[in-house]
Amino acid sequence: MNATKLTVLYDERCAFCVRCRDWLATQPVLADVELVPAGSERGKELVEGAAWVGKELVVLDDQGRAWTGPDAFLMCLWATARYRGWAFRFNGPHAGKFAERFFLHVSKQRGRYSQWLGPVDPECTYCDDVRVRRGL
Repeated sequence: MNATKLTVLYDERCAFCVRCRDWLATQPVLADVELVPAGSERGKELVEGAAWVGKELVVLDDQGRAWTGPDAFLMCLWATARYRGWAFRFNGPHAGKFAERFFLHVSKQRGRYSQWLGPVDPECTYCDDVRVRRGL
């Protein structure tokens, strides 16, 4: 893999997705990561109206490749210093099925998780710090 930068498009209307974005923004990374709301002008520009944008996690690299769903999740792990090894483990034939089922289950339930988490607290100083550091 020769990628040095990943662009992650996430559903900015989903509290769970925003929390996942905030988690990724705090991780030490081995490749630059740009976090882009799928519904933003930049997000729309990057994928030019693909029907699945906002419904699926999407990762693009600086080599022109794209991943969606479980594969995009693994690419997010791949970008991190701490979890890159897990991305390789979960990419195998046996663990890959587990990772795919896990991601699809979480993705299917993200509305429920968002309700449980509640909206992102605009007064959260930790969230503000993450947003400022990552330019979100």
